[in-house]
Amino acid sequence: MLNHQMESQGETFKEEGGFREKLTGIRVEARAQQQGAPVCPDCGKPMARRKARSGKNAGREFWGCTGYPECKGAREMEGGGK
Repeated sequence: MLNHQMESQGETFKEEGGFREKLTGIRVEARAQQQGAPVCPDCGKPMARRKARSGKNAGREFWGCTGYPECKGAREMEGGGK
């Protein structure tokens, strides 16, 4: 019986992915629901609010692609992002 359960769980994992994959999907969907979130000009995925941590724009908000790091699309926030 235990072997059957393990095999069943293995098949489910192959088909649906694990916890991390499901959580990533939920996060991407939630970010897409952000009010006024634009679409990435490079890949078409929804963008999410981000805050620059370093460099000359440190502390400023911008729109970053939810497909990061594969896609590095970014847009300035309207009004300067402060």
